Amino acid sequence: MRFRYLRIFVLFPVLFACACGTISPYQPLPGAAMDKLSSTDVAVPIAQSEIFVFVPASNVGAATGGGLLGALIDAGVNDVRTTKANDASKTLRDALIDFNFDNVLQADLKASLSQVALLHADNVHVIKEVTSDNLDHVLDASKAAAVLFATTEYHVSNDGDVLSVILSAALFPRSDELKALVKSSNSGPKTLLTNALYRNVFTFETKAPGATGDRDHDMAAWSADHGAPMRAALTMATAKLSAMLAADIQRPAGATGDTGAPVKVDERPGTVVGSDADGTVVRFADGTMIFATQSELRP
Repeated sequence: MRFRYLRIFVLFPVLFACACGTISPYQPLPGAAMDKLSSTDVAVPIAQSEIFVFVPASNVGAATGGGLLGALIDAGVNDVRTTKANDASKTLRDALIDFNFDNVLQADLKASLSQVALLHADNVHVIKEVTSDNLDHVLDASKAAAVLFATTEYHVSNDGDVLSVILSAALFPRSDELKALVKSSNSGPKTLLTNALYRNVFTFETKAPGATGDRDHDMAAWSADHGAPMRAALTMATAKLSAMLAADIQRPAGATGDTGAPVKVDERPGTVVGSDADGTVVRFADGTMIFATQSELRP
C-alpha cells in the first residue's frame, strides 16, 4: 500500500506539470487574494468513467540489469497483471454501472464551496476532456475572477482492500488584480501549478468490509448488494473531500503548524486536524491532507 503517496504527480499530469521541476503540492491562498475573489468558477475534471484497480509497476526487469530487455519484461508482466486486475474488478464495475460518481461529487462540491464566503462560488461543472489544451480553454473562457479546478480520480488498491479517492485542487486567477499576485510562467500550459494562487491534494481512504488483502474476496465484499458498500464509501468520500477543500482554502497563509496528536496513515506520519464518527483528518508535513477511516490509522 505504500505506493499510493508516490503517485500524486503521476495521477494529475496536466495540473502538476511544471517546467521548473517538482514543486510543493501545497500552496496556501495569499491573504491579499481573499478580498479580490469577487466570483469563482469551479471546474471538476474527471477523466475516468468507472472505477479501476491500481496496479503498481513491475520491477522484475531490474533483475536482468535493465535496458531494453528489462523494459520488455516489465511491460509484459505489467500487461498480465493489469489484465488480471481488470478481470477481478468486473463484478464491481457492473455493480456500479448506474452510480454516477461525477454527479455526486459535483453536488457535494457545490454545497461545500457555496458556504465559503470569500470564493463567491456558484458555477460548478464537470469536465471529461482532461487535457492541457482543454483546461487552458476552460480557464480562458471563464468570466469569473478565478477558476478553481478540482481534478479527481478514484480506484481500489491492487489487493482490492482499500478504496482511494484523490482530489487535486488548484485555483487560477482571471482578473488583473489576482494575476498580479502570481509570478506566472511564460511558457507551457496556463494551468501549470506554478501559476496557481492556491493548490493542495486531498485523499480519502477506507477499507472494504472485512478486508483480507485477498483481491477476489475484497472485490466480492465491495460488490455485495448491488455494490452498496462501495456506493456508500464513494458517497462518503465526495462529502469528506469537499468539506476538506472548503476548510483548507480558507486557511490563512501564515497559519502555524497543526497541534493535534501525531498519527500514521499507511506508515506516513502526520498530525490530526479533525475527526468525526466516520474517521480522522490528517495533515502531512508537505501540507497535503487525508481523511482516513479508523481502519487505516496507526498511532
